[in-house]
Amino acid sequence: MKVTDPAGDTWRVRRRWLPWRRRVKDVDLAPVDGVPDLDGVALVILAALLLPLVVFFALVVAEIFLLLMLVPVVALVRAVVLRRWPIAVRREKSHVWDESVRGWRGSRDRMRAIADAVARGEVALVKPPDVDLPRHRS
Repeated sequence: MKVTDPAGDTWRVRRRWLPWRRRVKDVDLAPVDGVPDLDGVALVILAALLLPLVVFFALVVAEIFLLLMLVPVVALVRAVVLRRWPIAVRREKSHVWDESVRGWRGSRDRMRAIADAVARGEVALVKPPDVDLPRHRS
């Protein structure tokens, strides 16, 4: 769920379905204005430069496919065996803390309690004691 605190920052409180967080990095790709005429040597060099890019995208697609296959299995194990759901709390685009709550209803209630506290500006009252909140940007 998405909530805004009194300072205007957007917070997201949600269950994490997988036991890990994907690491996503911003990549700035500059647009190519024009492609010049290429001869045989230039084509070989271009192919050698594009090969790592093609391999990278193939690995990304394979990872996404693997994650899509794992989500039902992990959700079933969490629901039946572990019965604990991790709750991820994010402020703007930065990770603030994770918390694990027993049961689907318990995690839903905890998510609502966190969202209500964020909306009231009382986040320090609901966070675990060993977590330092990020400083507010001025």
